Amino acid sequence: MRSHADIIKDHGALRLARELQGLGVDLAQTTPQRWRDRNSIPGEYWSALVDLKAATLDELAGAADKRTQDAAA
Repeated sequence: MRSHADIIKDHGALRLARELQGLGVDLAQTTPQRWRDRNSIPGEYWSALVDLKAATLDELAGAADKRTQDAAA
């Protein structure tokens, strides 16, 4: 399963920023790169990523769950 960082890397951070802005999402051009650095995509953006076919909802949720489990270990 891809991590949130992998999802952004695979899609391209700059491309993702442009496509999100094209959907009307207000964010800075560097925001997806910061998500990649933190390996964390905030939940309020997940539906837009699914709409862009950058990831599936199950993939986003699974990656978030794994990150939470790893932090607790």
